[in-house]
Amino acid sequence: MGALLFGYNTSVVNGALDFMAKPSQLGLSAWAQGVVSSGLTLGAAFGAVFGGPLSDKIGRKKLLTWLGVIFTVFGLACGLAPNTTVVIICRFILGLAVGAASGTVPVYLAEIAPAAKRGKMVSMNQFLIVFGQFLVFGVNAFLGNVFGDNAGIWRVMIALASVPGIALWIGMYAMPESPRWLTSKNRFADALKVLYRIRSKAQAEAELQEIKVNSEKEKAEQAEAASWKDFKKNWIIQICITGGMLGIIQQFAGINAIMYYGSQVLRDAGFAANAALIANVANGVFSCIGAIVGMYTIDKLGRKKLELTGLIFCAVALVVVGLIKTYAGSASWTPFAIMIIILVYIVIDQGTIGPVTWLLNSEIFPNRYRGLGTGITIFTLWFANFLVGLLFPALMAALGLATVFYIFAGCCILGAWFVAVRVPETKGVNLEDIESFFRARYDKSYKGESKI
Repeated sequence: MGALLFGYNTSVVNGALDFMAKPSQLGLSAWAQGVVSSGLTLGAAFGAVFGGPLSDKIGRKKLLTWLGVIFTVFGLACGLAPNTTVVIICRFILGLAVGAASGTVPVYLAEIAPAAKRGKMVSMNQFLIVFGQFLVFGVNAFLGNVFGDNAGIWRVMIALASVPGIALWIGMYAMPESPRWLTSKNRFADALKVLYRIRSKAQAEAELQEIKVNSEKEKAEQAEAASWKDFKKNWIIQICITGGMLGIIQQFAGINAIMYYGSQVLRDAGFAANAALIANVANGVFSCIGAIVGMYTIDKLGRKKLELTGLIFCAVALVVVGLIKTYAGSASWTPFAIMIIILVYIVIDQGTIGPVTWLLNSEIFPNRYRGLGTGITIFTLWFANFLVGLLFPALMAALGLATVFYIFAGCCILGAWFVAVRVPETKGVNLEDIESFFRARYDKSYKGESKI
C-alpha cells in the first residue's frame, strides 16, 4: 500500500491538472501547474532524508503505520482545498509521506526477504508504484469523461488517494517488524519470532546467526550509532555518490515526465483532449506490464545488465519519438506512432531502470548506515524528480516535445556509462557482503577483498 500510494499521489495530477487550470477552478498557468505537480516531489525529497533516520529510531512498521495516517488526512484535505496555496501545502506534506515511504518500503522488503527472492520482493514495490499510477489514470479517465462537465471533478480525483491510505494505516498492524531492525536494538528474541513467521525453522536460526555476526562486527568497529560524521568516510561517500547518481539517472531518463504529464504529451502529439485522457490509461497498463517483467527477470538476469539494457533502449525510443515529431509532426499517423513508441519506452523503463534503481539503493548500504544512507540517495532521486516535474511544462512550451526528448536520451547515454564503470552486480549476494565491494575499492584501511 505504501508503494501504491507513492504511485497514486505522484501521478494523480496527470488528468486532474486540466480541470484545476480552468478559470472557474484554480486558473493555473503552465508554471503554476509545474509547481502544483512538483510540490509533492519536493516534499518527497525531504521526506526521504528524515524518513530513514526516523525508521531507524522507531522501526519500519511504526513509521509506515503513521504514514498511512498522513496519506489519509492530507489526501482528503487536498481535495477540499479552497485555493492553490492550500493545494501546494497539502501536496508538500503528502510528499513528505511519499518520500519517507519511498525509502522505507524497499528497505523493509529487502530486510525481510531471503537473498534468493530479494530482487523479486523489492521489485514488487516497483510494480505497486506503477499499479498505483495505472489506477489513478483509469480513475481520472473515467471521472473526466463521465463527469467532465463539472470542472470541480478534480477534487474527487485527488481526494480518492485517502482510500489506499486507510488500507496502509490498518494493514500495517498485521505486518511483522524488520528482523534486522530488531537485532540492531538487541531484540534478538523478537527477531527470531519474526523470522520463524517468514522462514523455515532452520533458515530462521541460520539467518539470525548471520545477522548477529554482522552486528557484532559493526559494534566492534564503532560502539555508537551511525551519525552524519560517519559519512565523511570515503567509501561511504562513494556509496552515496553511486546511489544518488542512480536516482538522478532514473529521473532524467524522462519516465516521470510521461507519468505526470502524459495526457499533455499525447495532446502535443496530436490527440484530442478526451482521447488523450483515455489513451493515457495505456501508459499505466504498460507500466504494470514492464514492472511485472522486471519482477521476474531481476534475479535471473542481474541488476547491472538490466540497468544498462534499459538505458540504451530507452535512449533509442526517445530519439525515435523526437525524429518523428521533428520530421513528420503533421502526418495523420504521427499521434499513434508516438503513442506506440512511448508505450514501448514505458515497458522498458519500468521493467529495468525503475526497479533496479530502488533495489540497488536498498542493497548497497551496510545495515548500520542504511537508514541515513538511503535517506541521502532517495533525497537526491526525489530532488531530480522535483526538477523534472517543475521544469517539464515550461521546457515543452519553450523547446518543444522533440528537443526535450533528445535531452532525456542524452541523459540515458551518460547514465549507461556511469552504470558500466561504477555499479556492482548484487544479484544473489548477501547484503552483508556488498559492503566489501566498496571498501576494497575506496577504503585504504580495508585489508579484505571484494566478495563480488
